[in-house]
Amino acid sequence: MAMACLALNGCASTEEKPDVAMQELVLMFPGHYDNTAQVEADIAHGVQPPHEALVLDIVPIEAIMIGDNVFYVQESVAGDPQRVLAQKVVMFGVVKKEIVQTDFALGEPHRWRNGQLNPDLFKGLMTQDVHSTKGCSLRWKRSEGKFVGANDPKTCHGRAGGAGGIAQIQSRAELGPLEYATAELAFDKPGHLTQGRADDPFYRFRKQSRASD
Repeated sequence: MAMACLALNGCASTEEKPDVAMQELVLMFPGHYDNTAQVEADIAHGVQPPHEALVLDIVPIEAIMIGDNVFYVQESVAGDPQRVLAQKVVMFGVVKKEIVQTDFALGEPHRWRNGQLNPDLFKGLMTQDVHSTKGCSLRWKRSEGKFVGANDPKTCHGRAGGAGGIAQIQSRAELGPLEYATAELAFDKPGHLTQGRADDPFYRFRKQSRASD
């Protein structure tokens, strides 16, 4: 059977092409999310402190100077949309048969604030408006009905919390049709956790309609 499969070149045809998988991923990615269910579960089970209640907005944008499959991501405090905690631009691509996510920080965040309400704003985004951190890209793959992504902590570094030194950054993510989970941990040189939660590092967001906000 194996020899016949090779002779007919049929084995390779069953292997999922990364660009096909990426297109499915980028269709799932955008949405209006919150982690209300996670916070309620924390409170019900006595988790202290509970995860912070957050809202996440992800919209596709047209930013030809950055690339294809580009998104704007904004994180804010649930119930207080004026308290924006984080903004970034995310791009997906296929590199060496792997789905790769590259995050870009915005040089002037206030200029793009609430860009999810006006995606056309990003048509003027130039390469000098953003910068990426080398070595911190996430590699995505399909796993058990969802997509999972992770970076290589050995190549991703940032500031170590209040210590002011250099930290090793470990990022992970999970994406399904209705859920998106993210986790980021930072470890100082001796290996101590300086940022993130040791008990449950994931913030687990569920896709919502804007009417529920």
